[in-house]
Amino acid sequence: MPSGPSDLPEDPREREIFLRALREYSDNCEPPELTADCPYSVKTGTGMRGCANECMDILARNNAPLSLEETDLGDGLTMRRTKRARARRVNSPVAGAYDAREVYLSDKSTGPPSTWRLAAKLVGLTEIVETPPPSDLVQAANRLADIDELIGEIEARGLMFENHVLPQLRPVVGHAVFRQYFLSASRDPDGAASIPSGWLLAVKQHIESVNSDPEPSAEAMSQGFQGIISTIMNWAMTTSWDQLVNWSPPLPSQTDDTLSPIDNAEGDSWITERFTKTYLSEWSVAALRSEWKYLHGQHLSPCDPSEMRVREVSANDLARVMADRLGADPRPSEHLINMLVRPAVNFLAEDRRTEAAALFEAALRVDPQNAIALNNLGFCLLPDDPEQALRHLDSAIDTGSADVEITNANRVLALVLLGRWTSACDLAAAHLNRHSDSSRREPVWLWDSSPLLRDNAAALITCDDIASYVAALHEVAAAKDGEISLASGGSE
Repeated sequence: MPSGPSDLPEDPREREIFLRALREYSDNCEPPELTADCPYSVKTGTGMRGCANECMDILARNNAPLSLEETDLGDGLTMRRTKRARARRVNSPVAGAYDAREVYLSDKSTGPPSTWRLAAKLVGLTEIVETPPPSDLVQAANRLADIDELIGEIEARGLMFENHVLPQLRPVVGHAVFRQYFLSASRDPDGAASIPSGWLLAVKQHIESVNSDPEPSAEAMSQGFQGIISTIMNWAMTTSWDQLVNWSPPLPSQTDDTLSPIDNAEGDSWITERFTKTYLSEWSVAALRSEWKYLHGQHLSPCDPSEMRVREVSANDLARVMADRLGADPRPSEHLINMLVRPAVNFLAEDRRTEAAALFEAALRVDPQNAIALNNLGFCLLPDDPEQALRHLDSAIDTGSADVEITNANRVLALVLLGRWTSACDLAAAHLNRHSDSSRREPVWLWDSSPLLRDNAAALITCDDIASYVAALHEVAAAKDGEISLASGGSE
């Protein structure tokens, strides 16, 4: 079987015949037997065949056409349409779930970067660049040397740093600067003293808008946060690599109006997201699309197939995440909102709910229809203003792209806090009817409903069984609703 473009027929018609035949051959190769006479297939056990999806790489490398199928409509009419290509097979269905940091720590413990897998090198590089440059000159030089070594190792594995890696590092560094200097300072009255003078100058006007009032409103804080975020992210997406890696602030002449984002073709940095972001839900829409094309032999990976097999993505899992975000456009605020979750949780744990809410209000200024930000803002407001919280949570559902399980759990709690027992029962029942069989999921932050309802005491919990959380709220609402019904019946 040919292994590259040079091995294919030169005549375009002969080439298309070969590629169509290979596509059909690949689509009809079904597990567990697979196609025994395929020169790439190997015997993996008694009566079992295995492969590394080499045919998919050939198809992607040559932009092969999809298979066609013909349907007889009767009366001599037929309809031809393209068939959806089969997905790459997962070779290790019993393998453990991918964990980016675990891969990195495992390889790091075994030897120098030259022995690491590509995934570990990408995670290691990301971790270093999002760590503040040390003030000690020797340590700073060692940091840059480690970065250069990892970039060299990554490029030796087939990736182009400028196209495949740098676009992903830009938002990572921007978020790290904001988190290190400005979120930390906002939690510490004397924290501004630790911010480098260059960065203070760059965001001077936005800091002044927050500090102009001894007790600034959530509106003022959200405007200040949004201004700081915009300045930092514009810098991160436009500055040179040297300035980025050294966290050098923009020059006074570099304003938001003079900066223009560096263009990056969709999907170029997909490979970096693939290996550094553990959860598919964290991937950008562009990365999800590129992975889908890769799985179906329409996109060629920039690295060796053996590196790709460090992480095997199930087409079903990918389809589920893509369906949840159907119709969504790539949003520049996705990284920002995910980055704000941990600082917001810290604020909430300190009973500083106004500051936590201001973070997501700032995010909504960048992306007003972002379902995650709407849900998170509603969540922050729940203990103090459940009515306003409910409006934001309903807006999240109205976008059509919310995580329905999480947002509904928050909506039911809001209805309970408002004493709207019948509405709470109805929503909880509808939710449980649809999601009662949902499997446990990655833990999420929720409010502990018992102390909140009993003493108005706000405490956070982590929950991986949202159905049980909603069921408990349903029980409370049903009991209260029953009490009101009995009281009404007794008064008649």
